[in-house]
Amino acid sequence: MKKILLHAYGNPGRRDDGLGDAFVTAMEEWLHQQHIGSVSTTSSFQLNVEDAADIVQYDYVIFVDASKGEREPYFFSEVYPSPHTSFTSHSLSAESVLSLCMELYTHHPKVYQLQIKGYDWEAGEGLSAKAEENLRNAIEFAQKILIDFSNQE
Repeated sequence: MKKILLHAYGNPGRRDDGLGDAFVTAMEEWLHQQHIGSVSTTSSFQLNVEDAADIVQYDYVIFVDASKGEREPYFFSEVYPSPHTSFTSHSLSAESVLSLCMELYTHHPKVYQLQIKGYDWEAGEGLSAKAEENLRNAIEFAQKILIDFSNQE
C-alpha cells in the first residue's frame, strides 16, 4: 500500500486562508471512518525547508492551500521541481520543497497541489459560505484520488 501525505498550509485566522486546515480536519475524520491508515495528515502556516525532509518518506504528497486564483471550486495539478526560492520570506513554494527534496535525497515522492478557491482574506475565524461549498467539492474529489492512490501497487 502506498504511503500518502496530505499537507495543508495557510492561516485559519484569515478566514478563507484556513481552507487547507479545514480540509485536513474533514479528511482526518473520513480517513478514520474508512479505516485508511496509509494516509497521514499535517498542517502548517506555510511551507518551509524542513518539509523536504518530511515528504521524502512518502510515495505521494498532496499540498493543500487556499487560492485567490480564478479556478473554481478547486484546481488539482502535479507539482514539478523548481529551485527558485524567495528571499523576502521564510516560506517556500511546493515546487521549491520538491526541488530541495530531490537535491538532498535519493527518493522523492510524486507531488500534487490542491488549490481551493477562497474569497475572504480578512482577519477572522471561519470560512465564507462559497469557500465552504468549494471545500465540500474538493473533499469529494480528494476522497476519490486517495482511494485510487492507496490501491496502486
